[in-house]
Amino acid sequence: MPTTPSILVCLAHGNDAIEITTFLTLLPRAGIDITLASVEGDGALRIDSPEGLSFTAQCPLSQAVDKPHDLLLLVGGEESCLTYASSDLLLESITQFAATGRYVAAMSHVVPMLIDNIERFQGANVTCLMRQANSLRHLNWQERRVVNDPRYLLLTGQGPLCAIDMALKIIELLLNKEQAHQLTADLALPIGIYNYQE
Repeated sequence: MPTTPSILVCLAHGNDAIEITTFLTLLPRAGIDITLASVEGDGALRIDSPEGLSFTAQCPLSQAVDKPHDLLLLVGGEESCLTYASSDLLLESITQFAATGRYVAAMSHVVPMLIDNIERFQGANVTCLMRQANSLRHLNWQERRVVNDPRYLLLTGQGPLCAIDMALKIIELLLNKEQAHQLTADLALPIGIYNYQE
């Protein structure tokens, strides 16, 4: 019997609400389990977004990181990226995921503010917000909504409105292309978002 794919989603104050809600609504529809873990140093489970919305993590990162998750997802947001970068546990977790053949997925701000500073990802092809592309020192920016670099087991998304593209790519990676297409059949996809049909 096949196992259910699982994702560890790291949350911190300042995470983008569009990205969080997109992942929380689309990934479970494909049968992917999500664990929401707080990276906040004080262990706070309530996470506030810049838009004034609150989300509740299920546990602190320390209680979730050793579970057998298939992918680590870092949600964008400038304030949250500062918390990410100051968390030794999160940095160790990123290294552990990559070292054990599991993907790390990073959205928007996370790419220039965190991924660009991690040695093991240097030379990877990535995307992030266009205005941040020139700040990248060790990564190769591509003008695409989502970039998958399987050499580094690194998946990156350009910005909040690309979270749908990111979710669909995660579904393809953890399940298959057919599952991603099946999900798009129930959505009115905007022009430009790949529907995984071909």
